[in-house]
Amino acid sequence: MTALRELRACGPSRIAPKSLLFTVLLGLFAALPALSVDVSAPTLALLPAALGTTRTLAGLTLSLFMVGFALGQFGAGGLSDRGGRRPVLLAGLACFSVSGIACALSWSGGVLVLCRFIQGFGAGACFVISFAIIQDLFDGDAARAKRSYVTVIFGAVPILAPAMGAVLIHWFGWRSVHWVLALAGTLLLAVTWAGVAESNTPNGATSPQANQDGGVPLWNDVRFVRITLANALSYGAIFAYIAGSPVVIIGKLGLSSAVFAGVFASTATALSAGAWTSGWLSRRGVGVIALLNPSLIAAAAASLVLAAISLSGITSGAILIPLLLAVLFTRGIIAPNLQHLAIERQRERAGTASAAVGVSQLLSGALASAAVAFLLQSFGPSSVAIIMALLATGALMTWRWTGPRDEDQ
Repeated sequence: MTALRELRACGPSRIAPKSLLFTVLLGLFAALPALSVDVSAPTLALLPAALGTTRTLAGLTLSLFMVGFALGQFGAGGLSDRGGRRPVLLAGLACFSVSGIACALSWSGGVLVLCRFIQGFGAGACFVISFAIIQDLFDGDAARAKRSYVTVIFGAVPILAPAMGAVLIHWFGWRSVHWVLALAGTLLLAVTWAGVAESNTPNGATSPQANQDGGVPLWNDVRFVRITLANALSYGAIFAYIAGSPVVIIGKLGLSSAVFAGVFASTATALSAGAWTSGWLSRRGVGVIALLNPSLIAAAAASLVLAAISLSGITSGAILIPLLLAVLFTRGIIAPNLQHLAIERQRERAGTASAAVGVSQLLSGALASAAVAFLLQSFGPSSVAIIMALLATGALMTWRWTGPRDEDQ
């Protein structure tokens, strides 16, 4: 059945789903949200003076982008299940590109906020369709491997995007960031129009597991909900680090901003390395349980040790940073495997299921960030490690509560 689906998805001038180019393309679709956030982050401090607006409104350009990102996932996921992936993906890319041009031409803070919201909606559509396409075209180990390699690509964005944004702003001003985003969206739109076929064919969602569970409504599938929750908690642990990393690395460890950038890049590299490892092992037949059990245990253990050391008052980067790298590395393994398990159960609604997985991650990240901010007064920088430990342990317990099955092997 996989061969049949691939044949339908690959015709004259179409990009072969098994090719490296197709993997890179899916990774770029998934990377659009992170690219949009990270490359534009250096512009936030410039917007009040440039557009005669307030810092609050400048901050809303990021907040409303994330709201659009969440809504775009849900809207595009359901539409693509009913009307096909290709038209929704093309519409999402067009929305992203046009709104990027509008951002670059914005004359006020309010207009920029609105355009960023629309841009987030388009990016969310591209993100969710990327992973739904994987589930349409691949089964089992091949799907896990493809998802892992896509994670490698969009996981690399935090390493490169902030520096790219800083260079663009320095040489061409803050508007150039949005022109580049618009150009990226336009190029992806052209390649997609020419090279990506429809993947959600009438026979594209048939597997024993889909037939067994595909008829169960999404939120009535208890196992889907539990696996999604475990993934969201694991993501929240990572987002707690992202939100609090300046406090820890600069505030607690006393390192410079340049060193902070290096540490942040190294942790992003660890995430991509974990995802690459997951893909490499999946292609060689290593099962889901064999990857998830040790990774979830290692993430929880490293986070607990990190919290204990942080609370003890030890501030040595030589001790704390390797533990951070361990947590990020394991997340690179955990994410593609838990996400695959969840969406595989809902193959007939892969778009909607992908959206649910993605939005649950956003909610977990937002709550983790809020929890870190709440605990900062009482525990200082140690609040980051505390939240990471709680969420990583919660992910492990939820996975064990879900109960791995023989079908996950």
